[in-house]
Amino acid sequence: MMAGNLFPRCSTRLTPATLAAVLALMTIPQAHATNLFNLYVGAAYARSNLRAKDSIPIPFGGAGPFNRFDRSDSGYQFSLGARGLDLLGAEVDYFDLGSGSVPNAYGFSYFGTLATTLSQKGEAAFAMLYLPVPVIDIYLKAGVDRITSDLGARFTPQGTCAISGCTPESLALHASTTGLALGAGAQWKFGNWGLRAEYERFTALGGHPDLVSVGVIWTFL
Repeated sequence: MMAGNLFPRCSTRLTPATLAAVLALMTIPQAHATNLFNLYVGAAYARSNLRAKDSIPIPFGGAGPFNRFDRSDSGYQFSLGARGLDLLGAEVDYFDLGSGSVPNAYGFSYFGTLATTLSQKGEAAFAMLYLPVPVIDIYLKAGVDRITSDLGARFTPQGTCAISGCTPESLALHASTTGLALGAGAQWKFGNWGLRAEYERFTALGGHPDLVSVGVIWTFL
């Protein structure tokens, strides 16, 4: 005795159009899920201003160029960010502001500085606010920076000079400071790529170094 079919046959055929629709529905959510937070990386060329001002005790008491160090140089910046919402995002930057040198602005002095050099680099973490502007992205950023400054100076020590002259001495200082960081910028995106220009202002050694940068960003798929 043969048993009857317990399961009826399905008359629906899996056509190529149906298969393509199923694959499309399976693929689209996965494509969005690969970069749910709109992760991106960036690199930029920067024009920077190194700044410091009498923030620490130094042997020459700030009686020279370091009283207000302000010099421009070329630098660079790398970024890693995410934009989970249309108006909000976050970003971490690494930057090198370059280095600068200031000769003695007052001539040789028994109580002055002969020359001062300064280099600065560091990292900053920002919260990003994107303004609802069409075509391009305009954004504001605020966060905290950590900057490493290397200061070198040649100076004439106070109170040790004889009539015949002074023997210059050297100073080398390596210091890391944290402070407030602010910025603003604009970017124009085409596909995964984007062009970006921005301004950032930091806090370090009693001064406010800053940079203006132009670069590119790439958003992950």
